[in-house]
Amino acid sequence: MSLHSRRLVLAGLPGLALALSGCPKIPKGTAKQLKKYLPAVRFDRVKVRDLDFDKADLDFIFQVDNPLPLKIGLASLSYRLDLEGVDFLSGNDPDGVSLKAEGSSPLPLPLTLRWKKAAELLSATKGKDELGFGLAGKLGFNTPAGIATLPYSAGGTVPALRRPKFRFQGLRLKDFQLAQDRARLALDLGITNLGGATIGLHDFNYRFKLGDKRVAKGNTGELGKVSGDTEETVSLPIDITLSNLGASVIDALRSRGRVQAGLAADLGVSTPFGRIPLSIDEGGQLSVG
Repeated sequence: MSLHSRRLVLAGLPGLALALSGCPKIPKGTAKQLKKYLPAVRFDRVKVRDLDFDKADLDFIFQVDNPLPLKIGLASLSYRLDLEGVDFLSGNDPDGVSLKAEGSSPLPLPLTLRWKKAAELLSATKGKDELGFGLAGKLGFNTPAGIATLPYSAGGTVPALRRPKFRFQGLRLKDFQLAQDRARLALDLGITNLGGATIGLHDFNYRFKLGDKRVAKGNTGELGKVSGDTEETVSLPIDITLSNLGASVIDALRSRGRVQAGLAADLGVSTPFGRIPLSIDEGGQLSVG
């Protein structure tokens, strides 16, 4: 999956700095004459290698044009990444690449965006499925004349994947048949979608507890959809066997009292970036309605 950059500012040859390690000083004007023999860098795109509700593994891919009839290597790469104008990551990538002679070579800069680190930024930009980025730094290349250093600056968008929030809203007793040893409950879940696009909740494989006992499990298939930047209520029907419950839990159900409930589930969430797996584990005291 690739997201193409919306804008590009290349600060290449005009800002060229030629640093020669262990070489005499270049006569004035020589560096200018060498420019046509030095690599040219342009930003290409962002490639998403992996994406989930914890992180995004991204490749920021540059294309480097080498005019020389021989291979040259990457000596250094520094970067500074901002999201929505806020500094987010910076560092140096020590992995070098070899640029093919008289041609263009891709140069990927692999970075990982961890959503926990970006929690405050994501909260401030809720309702958006993409974040604007700015990327700047310097590339150093080993040339026959020494190390050529080229500054770069690029921008575009990256995906912003926001984990949906689940909370208990209520537990309702729909049917109670003591003689038949069964009851039907409805667990009302409030589900908040912090992104901009509608999400779908699929293959909802759940385990439900009352008190300290697991009393039901199942797979509802399609649980529902939640529109962008909203909270919606989804009702989960649950059939239980009364003889699996303790006496205190049965009494709480019959008297519409309070019970300790727990819900764990694995599901798939359809997003603008594909279906993403999610696990939830919620618990708390609920009044039976």
